[in-house]
Amino acid sequence: MKSDSELMNELAHRTNYLREMTQDESVRIKQILVQMYVDVQNLCDRHGLRLMLGGGSCLGAVRHKGFIPWDDDLDAMIPRQDYEELVRLITNGELGNKYEFSIPSRSQESANTFMKIYLKGSEYIDLFNINTPFPKGLFIDIFAIDSTPELSLLRKIKGLISNGLEFCCILTLYAKYPSKELKEYMQQDKQLWHRYNVKYVLGKIIGIIPRRIWLWWFDRFAYSDKETTYWTIPTGRKYYNGELMPMKTFVPITDGTFEGITVHLPANYDAYLSNLYGNYMRIPPIEKRERHFIHKLTLPKL
Repeated sequence: MKSDSELMNELAHRTNYLREMTQDESVRIKQILVQMYVDVQNLCDRHGLRLMLGGGSCLGAVRHKGFIPWDDDLDAMIPRQDYEELVRLITNGELGNKYEFSIPSRSQESANTFMKIYLKGSEYIDLFNINTPFPKGLFIDIFAIDSTPELSLLRKIKGLISNGLEFCCILTLYAKYPSKELKEYMQQDKQLWHRYNVKYVLGKIIGIIPRRIWLWWFDRFAYSDKETTYWTIPTGRKYYNGELMPMKTFVPITDGTFEGITVHLPANYDAYLSNLYGNYMRIPPIEKRERHFIHKLTLPKL
């Protein structure tokens, strides 16, 4: 069964509903994201935190020495112990006043189940955050890498519960912040429209518990900073058990090149990327390339 993101990407290639980014905008966004990443990496390097590129950004560094040509976002990941320290540093203003960020918190709702760092003075609104109260600037995503139980059975059980909690976070986002634009997009595909309605109804039902609580429960349940044999990225594209790899896959971090700068990558980026993408050096056909669902874009002045 195809995921929602796969169906949405296929629909995007069949329709002209979404706002298309110009070549100049794409170039400018990539320049801004690189500078944002440099600022965060420099902060992490000063404090000995093991920040590394993840997901499509790691793939871009290995396959293209920069962004994947049709991509325009930037993903990073960091071991949980370092993630918590990074949160503390940013909260204390160590990243400077040109950024803001959101993370799951007991007292305040966040945009996602992971950290997002936003650039003030910019605007990047997609179909999922049109009506939300969260920051809407250009962003980089930072995913926590959590350690897992040593026993295989316990890992599987924890993975199932973790995925269930994360799904509840997604459901409540659909139900709490519906948008006319997202509905119109989903209605163009019968399967997507059916899934949207199911998620909306379920989200309303479980929404009797505030969304910030679901986010907090998920984050605290997935949390683990022990030095165990296997680590995972619970908020990754393949979820808890799909992102499960030996700790030595991630650390110690190694160096790579991305858009002309030195960046950090997982220790065994071949194993990491193979787990995510299979034959990651093969260029996917156009219809399989991921799209972003832009509604409004405003870039900061030069």
